[in-house]
Amino acid sequence: MTEDEQTPAAADNDAVADTAVPFFVVGLGASGGDTAGIAKALTILAPLRELCVVLALRDRDALDEQQLRDALGRDAHKLVVPVDGQRLEPATVYLPTAGMLFTLEEGQLRMRKLDEHSERGVIDTFMLSMAQDQDGNTIGLILGETDGDGVLGLTAIKESGGLTLASGRADLSSSELKNANIPAAVADYLLPLTEISSRIEQHIVHYNRMGEALASEAAAKASLDKLSQIADLLRNNTGHDFHGYKRATFMRRVQRRMQVVQVASMTAYIDVLRSSPDEAQQLFNDLLIGVTQFFRDRREFDFLESHVIPKLFQGKGRSDHLRVWVLGCSTGEEAYSLAMLLREYANTMDAPPHIQLFASDIDGRALAVARVGRYPQSIAEEVPQDRLARWFVKEGETYSVSKELREMCVFSQHSIVKDPPFSRLDMVSCRNLLIYLDADLQNRIIPLFHFALRPHGYLFLGNSENVSRHAKLFAPVERTFRIFQKLDVDTRLHAGFTFAHVVSHSPTIPTVPRPQSANQNLVRQGEGIAERYAPAYAIVDDQFDVLHFSAQAGRYIHPGGGTPSLNLLNLVHRDLRLDLRGALNRAATENRQVHVEGLTISDPAQQNTIDLIIEPAIDSGSAPRGFVVLFKDGPKIPASGTMALGASAAHDDHVRSLDAELRVTRERLQAMIEELESANEELKSSNEEYQSLNEELQSANEELETSKEELQSVNEEVTTVNGELAHRVQELAHANSDLKNLLESTQIATIFLDNELRITNFTPAVADIFPLVESDIHRPLGHIKSRVNYDELQDDVRKVIRTLSTIDREIENPTTGMRYIVRVLPYRSVDNFIGGAVVTFMDVTPLTRAERALRESDSRLRSLMEGIPQLVWRAVDDGHWTWSSPQWAAYTGLSEVNTLGQNWLTALHPDDREATLLAWQQAEDKSAFHIEHRIFNSGEGAYRWFNTKAMPVVDDTGVIIEWLGTSTEVHDLRRLQGEQQLMVAELQHRTRNLLAVVQSIARQTAKETDDLQAFSGVLEDRLAALSRAQGLLSQPEAEAITLGNLLAMELGAVAGHANPERITLEGPDVPLRRSAIQILALAIHELTTNSRKYGALSEGRGRLNVQWRIEGDADEPMLSIDWLEEDIDTSDASQLGGGYGRQLIERGIPHNLGGQTTYELGPHRLHCTIRVPLATAKASRQKSVDRAVAVSDS
Repeated sequence: MTEDEQTPAAADNDAVADTAVPFFVVGLGASGGDTAGIAKALTILAPLRELCVVLALRDRDALDEQQLRDALGRDAHKLVVPVDGQRLEPATVYLPTAGMLFTLEEGQLRMRKLDEHSERGVIDTFMLSMAQDQDGNTIGLILGETDGDGVLGLTAIKESGGLTLASGRADLSSSELKNANIPAAVADYLLPLTEISSRIEQHIVHYNRMGEALASEAAAKASLDKLSQIADLLRNNTGHDFHGYKRATFMRRVQRRMQVVQVASMTAYIDVLRSSPDEAQQLFNDLLIGVTQFFRDRREFDFLESHVIPKLFQGKGRSDHLRVWVLGCSTGEEAYSLAMLLREYANTMDAPPHIQLFASDIDGRALAVARVGRYPQSIAEEVPQDRLARWFVKEGETYSVSKELREMCVFSQHSIVKDPPFSRLDMVSCRNLLIYLDADLQNRIIPLFHFALRPHGYLFLGNSENVSRHAKLFAPVERTFRIFQKLDVDTRLHAGFTFAHVVSHSPTIPTVPRPQSANQNLVRQGEGIAERYAPAYAIVDDQFDVLHFSAQAGRYIHPGGGTPSLNLLNLVHRDLRLDLRGALNRAATENRQVHVEGLTISDPAQQNTIDLIIEPAIDSGSAPRGFVVLFKDGPKIPASGTMALGASAAHDDHVRSLDAELRVTRERLQAMIEELESANEELKSSNEEYQSLNEELQSANEELETSKEELQSVNEEVTTVNGELAHRVQELAHANSDLKNLLESTQIATIFLDNELRITNFTPAVADIFPLVESDIHRPLGHIKSRVNYDELQDDVRKVIRTLSTIDREIENPTTGMRYIVRVLPYRSVDNFIGGAVVTFMDVTPLTRAERALRESDSRLRSLMEGIPQLVWRAVDDGHWTWSSPQWAAYTGLSEVNTLGQNWLTALHPDDREATLLAWQQAEDKSAFHIEHRIFNSGEGAYRWFNTKAMPVVDDTGVIIEWLGTSTEVHDLRRLQGEQQLMVAELQHRTRNLLAVVQSIARQTAKETDDLQAFSGVLEDRLAALSRAQGLLSQPEAEAITLGNLLAMELGAVAGHANPERITLEGPDVPLRRSAIQILALAIHELTTNSRKYGALSEGRGRLNVQWRIEGDADEPMLSIDWLEEDIDTSDASQLGGGYGRQLIERGIPHNLGGQTTYELGPHRLHCTIRVPLATAKASRQKSVDRAVAVSDS
């Protein structure tokens, strides 16, 4: 009739809970990470002030509470983080504390710590408590995806009469909506978020309006009268009769649907049912709402396991059957629970019987779930871990029932109200189904269970159900747990097994008349008549069967022998029977009072005279419904032997003659009476024989009816099995279709062979390898000529069947050039039986060609990479190398194996490794890796600078697969770049100095000459000398320039106007290299320029003394230069001791030539010394910079 419920007692809870709050409670379930969606929903619900919202959040820690508060405007409901026990208030949003969850008890929010290992979701936990605590004033709302959390909660809210909604995709397919694991499948409405507020508002309005309409007693009575019409419409539309459904529960379900479709009267709802078959189906589904679970009521199942299950197996062996029927199985949890107990006990037996468990329900959707046997992971809370591991298979986020358990159960769409029951059952489980049926239907179903069970079978009911009215049929095994055992008594059932308003057309078999119950009106009328006469009396019906005796009637009753009867003619004294029969017949025929006087009853001592009075009793109409028979006593006559002789002797003879005649007449009459009684006895004997025959016929008919009932039960069982087989055949056909499409879509040639190497099946793609047709099935494979070179095929197949191994080969079609990978593997049945072999031919021709092309491309790429001077390598994330070119090994001395991973970092300068790793960490964001660092040159034993670049290799989606990089030596380039920068800076500075010198020369020349012509000539000569000195430095033959020449050139060019007697140059010839010339020329130029401007070569009287010499030992000779200026003005020390020139001397010479310098400024003198290695001066060498430099490509 209906399914299992979460709380059976809820079915009888027809009154509004005392704890219901006077406003609506919205349970809003969502993911805590969807802060924006929650804020939007609360904003939309803000105008509805007559409700409160309780948030039930998965991943509460992911909620941004501050963002939520900021997003709610002034008009939003007040956001509260409640304390434990806080009562609900309207226009308020309740937010749980992190790590806590809500339940609702007696209108108060209770908080408890969140159990991370609990399989029941946060949303389900709150909504179940809300549905149990409140009445129809609950609304369940689910936002977005919740991984199935909320399905149980929404179902419970619907059961309690509340509204359920889900916000999500409106384009869900019908198959998705049939999935019981998503809230959208059970919600009343699946709506966009923007439409939810209006739907809730309409629901509240109709809820209040309907409550007012049903408030009066007259309206409630009229509504109950309408339920019969609704039940008729349901029967016509769905085929299921709900006339026997409990009125209060039926009314509650109807009222909930009225709220959903928004009609306020039962009449209007009946119109909706008549116009919309879909609404009839929706009401039918609501009547079937239920939540079941595995091993519900654990103590009952424990008792069943320990006390009942063993008795079911007693006396049964391998050839026997153990049959169990589970009614109202819903989605199959209870059926599988019993199956586990039965199978576990059977596994302890050496020869267990065949177990068959029938599970029936009228809900086809629930049965579809039960047949699949796939349940959410929350069942881990209901099923013990050992049973969960043994009887279920984990598949992603669900558990599937094992094949062994599934094959025990047969699921059938069956109605206990209209369909014949199963028979020869050892146990019937009907838990929490009878509570939805009225008492009359329950009383007619319990005998049906008695009929279906074998002798001493067991009946397992729910906590709120009992068989107390059928104590003659069942004896309690454990009354507390509602487990009963069948008693061995006969049970009569209607042959049609139907209680749903069906009229039987079976012919009526005549039976022995049975006394009718006393009609109280007739009894009262008879008593009134009897009061007028006050004699003994009896009241009979129109068949003369006694309805009532008076207390004094006993002395007139003398029943005869034989079959007991209540007919007055068989009970009255035999002297009165004949006259009484005639009087009753006259009273019945004439419908009037009849008097019979002077009747006598024989007695040894005296004769009693009696008058009979028959009075018809009329109940209604004119025909008598019965009769009142009064026995009125007359005078008593003494016996003849005691009579006195008071007559004369004359009359004695006449008297004697008359007495004799009378005696003879009486004797004759007595003889006739006896003959009549004898005839009556014979007739009664015949009647008894006929009655016996009639009873035999009735017994035979009952046996036929019982056989018919059994046949109907067997037929129902066969129908159920056929339905299950049809379902499995459909599943098998679907699986075969999937397999066929799979094999054809893969384009893999496949041949199936049996153990004798005969072909059992093949795919169309085999035609390219073997010329097979359908008629070749069952032919030996060796009879078919192959188009490929594979002579070892049959030997490989035999080896695979023998060793259960797998063989792979690569073969070729010599005609087409096609190449195949052949795999031979054993054919394993579902029961792990080896039934032959499977041979697959995978066409790898494109792959082979691609591999060949890839190898050729890879060879060309390797040749290219190995032919270039750069060091080439490949890497993955974070700089883990996967390959390096031979150049890398030759340069660094590290083999390719010692370079893999991050071992290549050992070739880097220790100071550069950290910067290199940092550049790798930033490479993915920049989509490039670029750095300059130092790599060890094993040939030179020194580190040299390299410019290392890498670019990512990505797939079609843009995901980086690997990195391809090169390292290019830039050591000399960096040195040249440094020299270039120094030369550019010096050139700029030198240009400025030259301009200053030219200015000074011009100014000095102007002072020394008196006319313009003389000035022009002297200036021209001096500028020419300066130009010659600069040109000397740019000559390719600079290697031949000595230090003396360099000094003379610079002094001549800059200070040519100075008095030669004030300048002293002294030292050996020291040839200089070009690099040394540049640095020393710059230094001498700066010293000369400063001396020309401010020192000994200026207008003063100072002297310049420059000496150079070679010092030190032969291994490390040093070139030492002394620059000494004396008798100079040192008052302005900043001009002589600072500036670019001094920095160049103190930094440039040590850096570029590895030399040492001093620059001392004393009173009236300046002393500068320059000491450089002679080898450096002849062949300078630039030193490396001391750290890596990350390079930007921008």
